Amino acid sequence: MYKSIVVAIDGSDAAQKALETACGLAKTFDAELHLVHSPQVETTSISVGYTVVDVPVSPAQIAEAGKAVMEAAIAKATDLGTPPHDHTIGSGDPADDILDCAKLNDADLIVMGRRGLGSVASLFLGSVSQKVSRGASCSCLTVAH
Repeated sequence: MYKSIVVAIDGSDAAQKALETACGLAKTFDAELHLVHSPQVETTSISVGYTVVDVPVSPAQIAEAGKAVMEAAIAKATDLGTPPHDHTIGSGDPADDILDCAKLNDADLIVMGRRGLGSVASLFLGSVSQKVSRGASCSCLTVAH
């Protein structure tokens, strides 16, 4: 039924659950597993007296954090008996990176976690899972944690 499964990884609990689900499906259907991660910069600020100062994050720190998230996901998938066929660390919009990975690997399923921001927050912030579901040309499975 499934031959190529793309899994979106972001280091969250929901993504870990999505990875476990995808590994089970890949094992059941003898499918290739493709991991994709797009490191995102979260603003970090500290209070100094009465002032709040943004702490800049360097591109090297972002790359290192992305690599750590991916290495953990590869290790987990391998421990679950489904070593990934390949992995991609993107640098753009997460939804676009996921959709590009799915297209490149002719995926017939995308598995991703859901952070559960709620309808109001997702209206303002957007939702990766919603954008992927709308733009995918294959089935999508969104896993809640």
